[in-house]
Amino acid sequence: MGVFARALSATAAILIPTLAAVLVPVPASAHDALVASAPEDGQSLRSAPEEVVLTFSGEVMDVSTAVLVLDSRAETVHTTEPLVRGHDVSVELPGEIAEGGYAVRWRVVSSDGHPISGAFTFEVGEGGPPPPLLDAVPEEEPGESSPAQEPVASGPVADPVPRTAVLALVGALGGLLLYLAALYLRRRQHTAGSTSAVATTIDKDSQ
Repeated sequence: MGVFARALSATAAILIPTLAAVLVPVPASAHDALVASAPEDGQSLRSAPEEVVLTFSGEVMDVSTAVLVLDSRAETVHTTEPLVRGHDVSVELPGEIAEGGYAVRWRVVSSDGHPISGAFTFEVGEGGPPPPLLDAVPEEEPGESSPAQEPVASGPVADPVPRTAVLALVGALGGLLLYLAALYLRRRQHTAGSTSAVATTIDKDSQ
């Protein structure tokens, strides 16, 4: 196998898999999901919890995380800022909250870069007012904004290797292939010319 053939084989071995990686669509990964919570959805507690903890199937991103706790009158219960630790997101509740029903509305950014959200309810004590509707609009004090209304990134995070970089690599390999082809043709022409000159010289000598 000649030098050109070996170079051509090596270039094709790199170029073909690269083109396949660029052109063949990759299935989208599944979003993370809420797999557990404390309190649990619909749980009735004898005493008020100290915190609300959400556990997800993946490590959510610490971006625009929001956990909103509403009391039975759909008023916002003041909590600490959401704390993201791996698969868990938590907020601390302020001391002893009153008996009654509560709703928790949450929003996080999944590990694949897409925002996901949900809601659930729990109750404290017995005989208190029921939880608010999950789609209830929280009452806000003047000048305050609900965490659930904050903007969140709606698109996926950028890929570690941009597709433009891959396409640039493909273009460079294609250019190398063309260069090798041109070099091979020049060598063939040079070889053919040398062979013709030698043949002419032999003919002259034989005469």
